Amino acid sequence: MKTDTFIKLTNDILFKYVFSHKEVTFDLLNSFFDYIGIAKKIENLQVFKDYSIYGTNLEDKVFYSDVIAILEDTEYMSIEMYTSFTQEEFMKSASYLSRLFANQLKRGDLYTKAKKVYSINFITGNYKEENKDIVNDYGFVRKIETPNLDNEFIVMYLIRLDKVSKIVYNKGESRLIRWVRLMNSESLEEMKKIGKGDEVMEQAIAYVNQFLKEEGTTFQDKIEYEKAKSEAKGEAKGREEDKKETAKNMLQDGVSIKSIMKYTGLTEKDIRNIMKEC
Repeated sequence: MKTDTFIKLTNDILFKYVFSHKEVTFDLLNSFFDYIGIAKKIENLQVFKDYSIYGTNLEDKVFYSDVIAILEDTEYMSIEMYTSFTQEEFMKSASYLSRLFANQLKRGDLYTKAKKVYSINFITGNYKEENKDIVNDYGFVRKIETPNLDNEFIVMYLIRLDKVSKIVYNKGESRLIRWVRLMNSESLEEMKKIGKGDEVMEQAIAYVNQFLKEEGTTFQDKIEYEKAKSEAKGEAKGREEDKKETAKNMLQDGVSIKSIMKYTGLTEKDIRNIMKEC
């Protein structure tokens, strides 16, 4: 891709592209848990970018997370990049978390079946003058300070990019801080210097180069392409959800499977799966 301007990893389109690669997000999340002192080692995960989080009704707002990681114990992690983090973005992140938590449950499930959900938001600025540390913890269940983090089922973390840039570099700093320095890099040369000798970070830098190499286009072209692709994906998923909702209503009205197949285009297997949910 032809561009005279270096694009930082804080650009959400580039951020989504780089951290949609499993090995990069795997390393980032393990470094995060290590930094906050939680004895949690991720062994495996699935990673999705532009993850669509639907509600239960057709009129519900659809949320599109930058990156969603599903851990091996089926816990969800929403990973977002914000160059600005006001109350609007805070409420947006809280909405993502709430729906991710609720969407785990099917009809008849016990509420205790729901797994923990996390949001890790990389931000610039000091939201409400409260997040003064590099990593700030906003719990939704625990009301008083306690070392028992098992009480938390919905947790939002805000990681301040601007705080790290003011810290003098030292060789013994944590891996998470090194990742944040990489995100904050102002040039490709600075990225290479930070990632030198580190296999995963060098691979992340290679993904940055790969994203920007496409000939005959500009970075703005790439942004518009990724945006259009994301919207098209959301519309297709929405149409599929419409069909399923229609099929569900027809089943409740006693319409035959054969007729539902005719009017919705769904397969018999699709309809029988919907019947299990009714």
